[in-house]
Amino acid sequence: MHKHRWRTLVFSLGISALTPVIAQAAPASIQLRTQQTYTVKPGDTLWGIAGHFLVHPWQWPQIWHKNPYIKNPNLIYPGDRIVLRYGANGEPELSLESPFSSGSHFVELRPQMTSEPVPSVSTGEVMPFLGSPGVIASKKDFAKLPYLAAAAKQRPTYVTGNTLYTVGLKNVAVGKHFQIVALGPELFQAKTHRSLGFALEDLGEVTVTQSGHHAAVQITKVHREIDLGERLVPMAKTAIPHYFPSAPQQSIEGHIIAQLESNPALTVGQVVVIDQGSDNELKLGNILQIQRGGAVARNAVTGKPFALPAQTIGSLMVFRLFPHVSYAVITTASRDITVGDEIHSPGQTTASAAK
Repeated sequence: MHKHRWRTLVFSLGISALTPVIAQAAPASIQLRTQQTYTVKPGDTLWGIAGHFLVHPWQWPQIWHKNPYIKNPNLIYPGDRIVLRYGANGEPELSLESPFSSGSHFVELRPQMTSEPVPSVSTGEVMPFLGSPGVIASKKDFAKLPYLAAAAKQRPTYVTGNTLYTVGLKNVAVGKHFQIVALGPELFQAKTHRSLGFALEDLGEVTVTQSGHHAAVQITKVHREIDLGERLVPMAKTAIPHYFPSAPQQSIEGHIIAQLESNPALTVGQVVVIDQGSDNELKLGNILQIQRGGAVARNAVTGKPFALPAQTIGSLMVFRLFPHVSYAVITTASRDITVGDEIHSPGQTTASAAK
């Protein structure tokens, strides 16, 4: 029997601890801190860098000046110097000064880099999770997946180095990698209770060692207990995320519908599932605010129930998209976050909050 537990993922987001100070020259919609320059260091993240300049890091794209002389002007490397200036219209503008610039002109292509560009969030345990199996539409679809069918020697569980034989991997090339998965909890849309699919739990990895009708695979990694009958999905490609923190371009209202660990309350750096996805036009890097409402006090004059306004208690960033759900990391929290809390676009009041 599997002990289905969610993986704990700890993100080091490097959020600036500077006290918010509003710059006088900034438009009302852009709240700046007092820092004017920052030199990028190894281990930095885009979220952390944005936090050095902006009270609301998701506003980064609104003032980021893309330099046309750099091959990919979205990428930032250790050693780059970020500078806050003001354009001809008086609006704030963040620009990049590269150590590879010559005078006032940037070289068209950066020299061969010895370091990777700065990711949106720190990697560490993030990378395996970005490559995790994600979500499947139904139990019927799950039952159609290839599976671990037999072993030369029956064991209670199987470990790294064990060879197993499969059904459903006919004509798969030797060396192909697959993830071993189990069916996780069903995910529901909070308002309608409509099923959005099932989360898949990552149990481990195998590599095909012999092709054929019943291909042989060898277990290369074990994250959880592995038995015969477990299903297989192709390994997802993993890449360091380079999306910028940003606000959604449209109104988003939804809820946190699942958490990826068993803690009763969630905080900064932990991962949640929300009931909004690519079908709702969410994008990677979108920031959403977390709101909690429903508290009721008593009117001191009439003695009747008094509905308190909803409170913004944190924010999260979308880092993996599916059609109907997304995985997001909590980036700020003023109190514990729980499943059922509302999410919405920055600056937007949810429908329930307005009641």
